[in-house]
Amino acid sequence: MPKNNSRNHNETSNFSGQHLLINKPLIKELVNLARIDRGDTVIDIGAGTGAITFPLAEKAGTVIAIENDPASIQKLKSKMNEENNIKIKQIDVLQYDLPRSPFCVVANIPFSITSLIFEKFLGDPSLLQRAVFIIEKGAAKRFTAVPMTNPLILSWRMWYGIRLVRTVPSCNFSPPPSVDSAVVTVIRKKNPVVPLNLRGKFMGFASHGLRYPHLPFYEAMREVFTPPQITKLVKELRIDRNQPIGSLNEQQWGLLFLAMTRHVEPYRWPKPPKKKKRR
Repeated sequence: MPKNNSRNHNETSNFSGQHLLINKPLIKELVNLARIDRGDTVIDIGAGTGAITFPLAEKAGTVIAIENDPASIQKLKSKMNEENNIKIKQIDVLQYDLPRSPFCVVANIPFSITSLIFEKFLGDPSLLQRAVFIIEKGAAKRFTAVPMTNPLILSWRMWYGIRLVRTVPSCNFSPPPSVDSAVVTVIRKKNPVVPLNLRGKFMGFASHGLRYPHLPFYEAMREVFTPPQITKLVKELRIDRNQPIGSLNEQQWGLLFLAMTRHVEPYRWPKPPKKKKRR
């Protein structure tokens, strides 16, 4: 759930001072947006006392409620009667091992670690099928912005459709946060341009290309492609060689990457960035 942003993201993701979602029609809307049915395993991140958990349990086959606050867990357990399809996990969500089979997510997540949660759940390997998140509105705008200048966000959008559905005013929470939130849907693409098993190589390519998002296309790509290849790509992608590399859309990035894998010697491929270890 959205939390007090005064804590940094290295701290536990679930703690006291939660902004509880109190709008029941909105909770119903979240569940409906996720198209949950009895065949689904659904994760509720920052479950709190179960505002989203219990409505999910009415629709899903299994609900995994992740919560790290002992007091909230006790309240959650006290409300459980015949809901034997709810599994409670007392753990920092960033330390949680994702299921090994397909799953969905419906959650009101901590503002302070939103990017880390997206990276964990949309990363590779990922079996996330659908998700509906409430996140800070500024993050929602960044994740859905055009053009894209962040290689990590670009990588998410290569395999998932991310859509900002609507704004959620702070009055929907108790206590109200200092900023507005937004409902964001994440839907796995059925036929992505780039296969998921090439995500690491794609991240290297995107990170190289977007080092300076405002560079002209030809300049950003000249260390990867030869001048004749760049001339051909400009025609195939229907772009201007002088337009900013950051202005390309997901389809163009995918086709550009596939062109590299087919026509460029591997020694010229940009290396994937090293993963930073979380302290």
